[in-house]
Amino acid sequence: MDRIASVYILTGFLDSGKTTLLSRMIKQNKNKRLLVIQFEEGEEELELTASEYQKYKHLIYSKRELDTGFDVLSDEITMEIELGNYNEIWIEWNGMEPFSRLEEILLQRQMSLFLNIEKVIYLADVPQADMMLGQTGEGPISQIASSDVAFLREAKNPVLRKKFIEKLKAFSPSLEVHSCTNKAIAHELRKKNGNPVLEWIGWAAFAGILISLVPLFSRHGVPLMKAFTVFMGVFLQAVPFLILGVLLSSAIQIYVSEKWIARIFPQKTIPAMISGIIAGFFLPVCDCASIPVFKSLIKKGIPLPAAICFMTASPVINPVVILSTYYAYNGNIRAVLYRCGTGILCSFLIGLTFIIKSPKDFLRNDINTGNFCTCGCYVSGTSSDTFRGKFDQFCIHARTEFYTVSRYLLMGIGISTLFQMLNLTWIGTMGNEWLPASVFFMMLLAFLLSLCSSSDAVVARSLSGTSNFPPTLGFLVYGPMMDIKNVIMLHSYFKKKVIIRLTVTISVICYVVVVVLGMLGGGIVL
Repeated sequence: MDRIASVYILTGFLDSGKTTLLSRMIKQNKNKRLLVIQFEEGEEELELTASEYQKYKHLIYSKRELDTGFDVLSDEITMEIELGNYNEIWIEWNGMEPFSRLEEILLQRQMSLFLNIEKVIYLADVPQADMMLGQTGEGPISQIASSDVAFLREAKNPVLRKKFIEKLKAFSPSLEVHSCTNKAIAHELRKKNGNPVLEWIGWAAFAGILISLVPLFSRHGVPLMKAFTVFMGVFLQAVPFLILGVLLSSAIQIYVSEKWIARIFPQKTIPAMISGIIAGFFLPVCDCASIPVFKSLIKKGIPLPAAICFMTASPVINPVVILSTYYAYNGNIRAVLYRCGTGILCSFLIGLTFIIKSPKDFLRNDINTGNFCTCGCYVSGTSSDTFRGKFDQFCIHARTEFYTVSRYLLMGIGISTLFQMLNLTWIGTMGNEWLPASVFFMMLLAFLLSLCSSSDAVVARSLSGTSNFPPTLGFLVYGPMMDIKNVIMLHSYFKKKVIIRLTVTISVICYVVVVVLGMLGGGIVL
């Protein structure tokens, strides 16, 4: 195959408009070499003339073929794509099947070299989809979570439409939702999804151009080379821990059962809280993975305070975080002890506040989210149990999480570099007189940056200088517990009043504990 084919995937329930849209796209792309694959045999015929049928390759597979002959089907599609030299591939995916099964076909290593998935499109008739969603298993949910854009048929009831959009956003916070009109569809199809690999290549090229301009900038007093050196120094320190954290988090997400995690917790509240903290120490999960586990623990009957202890402690005190903190602070064990000790104390106090007045009816019972995270992947409970299937899911999760989280890391390193170039590191090193303001600022920065806890210590170290530690401690403890992406994830599972209470509680307790420790410890100078 000498060209990369653009792939468009249509998902949604029966009678959602997939076949109608597919017919329209075939008519519009009649001059292209086109492959059409349907996994919805018998829904309705394509609205095409006999001559139009002759202008593209058409593969149709039934639900029975998908269930009983998956390997044969997968090999047949792979061979067709390799030999066909297609411009575009349009796929109509079965509305009840987990999206991970289609990923197993399209994201094989030999296939990914000559395919570029441009759009995953979810179509829905609002009343029908609203009735069926949550009652038909995890397959339809995984399709929503994997989609880039959703097109909705106009609903007569605007209230129902609004509630349905909220459901969709719970499954996929970044999903774009539009009315199913020709104009909206045409506009979205013109927009191309960014290729993460090409994005990295583009940034590398941009960096190369900047380096070539260093002499010019230097003549005008701009220390570009110094800024680049600082940036790369922090980047090279952080990346190994980011990769390690992503790999371990993905392995737990794919290979460790939530049921097994739930079994290790006692039913009594205080022992369960202690177990939650201990589990957080041994399980190297990021906040992306800890929140779905948090939801699962609650649904299994684990006391809410214990589940909260696990969710808040695990991203702060797990082995990867300990290792990265130790490395970032040049083997200073005091930095590790301060971070872990403060994280454990804050986590336990946060859990205790939910014993005093435990909220009622806090789960979003109308939504069954399955095992889902905001790093852009969806791991279905019905995924293949084979070694290959599990490994493919692991690779998909790790790759997607790395590309997603790395953007936050680069943003954090960029701000860290700016702090140092403008000599703003004094904000993180103010003495006790200004300690409350300094801690507040660093916690706010941690919330906004939304860094991965496996690599945030390197950024924090570059922000803080070498003297006063409490402001940095606020950054290191609060950031993994609560940031922008955490709030989005919590919204997927819990009602607003609980999210507000949790956010306020975590913020207040972390702030008070860090400020008090800083004052009692004379600034905690490392």
